[in-house]
Amino acid sequence: MNASEEIELARQWLDAALAGDFTSAWTSSDQLRVARIDYSESERWCRPLWDGSPIDNRNVLIRCWRGLGDAIHFIRYAPLVRSRARSLLVEAPMALIPLFRNVQGIDGLVELDQAELEADDYVEMEITELPYVFRTTLETIPCRIPYLEIPGHPLQTEKSQLTVGLCWCGGSYDLRRAMHLSDLEPLSELSRTSFFQLQRGAALKEISKASFRFQNPIDCSMDLCSTAALIKSLDLIVSVDTMVAHLAGALGKKVYLLLQADSDWRWLRDREDSPWYPTMHLLRQSQGGDWSPVVANLVENLKKDCESWLKPAAAT
Repeated sequence: MNASEEIELARQWLDAALAGDFTSAWTSSDQLRVARIDYSESERWCRPLWDGSPIDNRNVLIRCWRGLGDAIHFIRYAPLVRSRARSLLVEAPMALIPLFRNVQGIDGLVELDQAELEADDYVEMEITELPYVFRTTLETIPCRIPYLEIPGHPLQTEKSQLTVGLCWCGGSYDLRRAMHLSDLEPLSELSRTSFFQLQRGAALKEISKASFRFQNPIDCSMDLCSTAALIKSLDLIVSVDTMVAHLAGALGKKVYLLLQADSDWRWLRDREDSPWYPTMHLLRQSQGGDWSPVVANLVENLKKDCESWLKPAAAT
């Protein structure tokens, strides 16, 4: 297969995935896998790659090489993997290990690239390949929510306040997903709403120039378990497509996900809901780079949330 044929297959895969036709997408994956047979023989893979075929109750190693959000998204497959395997070991970045300790189906956790195993004892795979391995369809997505368990308690705030967590910028992988905090300025005019920042990284510098008043201080040392506990304590989360959105969705919190016009395949096309996260509501750009209509839509949704969530408290 030449390069142009491979590019065309990748395009077909993306079109099918965005349309929710995962069966056709996996057919393209099969063809791409054959075309890239040398990849499975690279030094990065020390053990047989699992493609979903029967593994005769062997041990399975899942590696989380991609982003933190990807790992949180697809760790939901751990119970399915474990149902076919003798044991399941997960290699993950150190930041994720405390978060994954209580995930059902995982027998062991080790820092990424630190597993010392006999090659013949395990089959392995990258975590983002799990939907392909299980030939997932829209109807068979594992969506038992929550699948992350973190201790957390509601904040001791006035009952007349809706508590909202904000994350407006992710990593540098795709900057089109990111906003500036100034794009969210219309939210600062909402009454009966308290905002908590869930931001990480360089975008924290924007707080000093914004009209937002956040209820929590900047804490650059906050680990993911602490972030998860804060998320769990809030009423709802507003986030761009980044790790925070996946974390909130995995915890079963209501999430408004703010999406760029050409968003990732997992969010499908022309949908306001997500089959991956039943508590998530998608607000999409209609034109690339223009967040204004998205934020206006968000403001109206938050006003309705204030009315419905705070009405019982106001009546007492």
